[in-house]
Amino acid sequence: MAGRKGPAKVRAATTKKTSPTRDAREIFLSHLRETSNITKSARLALVDRSTVYRWREEDPAFAAAWDDAIDEATDTLEAEARRRAIEGDEEYVVSMGQLVRDPKTGEYLTTRKRSDGLMTLLLKAHRPERFRERYDVQQSGNITMNITKDDDAL
Repeated sequence: MAGRKGPAKVRAATTKKTSPTRDAREIFLSHLRETSNITKSARLALVDRSTVYRWREEDPAFAAAWDDAIDEATDTLEAEARRRAIEGDEEYVVSMGQLVRDPKTGEYLTTRKRSDGLMTLLLKAHRPERFRERYDVQQSGNITMNITKDDDAL
């Protein structure tokens, strides 16, 4: 009981005769769309992970909505990665552990920090033919193959 601020949440029991409410599915999908986190989305909807996986297996429309929610969450992540790579974020300039002030105005100096790592990942994702890692493997010497009677079945 230590740390608890109120009574424990009570989950409505579902049986084979009663189906979970549509609201729980909508709550799950809404949170999944924002986070792409299945566990947290299920908890927010007050259902077990196994329940949402069962819904996914039994209901093709729910499975399609799940896939769409994951796609939307991934698009949001990609948009944020793109923003950080191209626009970046403002950060204070620090020198010797101290914030640096503009000598004329007295205001703290800032700089725009962009992410080269995210830029690289985005280029690899969208132009793999040009930016992917390339490995040139060359074989020198002889290769020996032994074929046995068991190999005839192949």
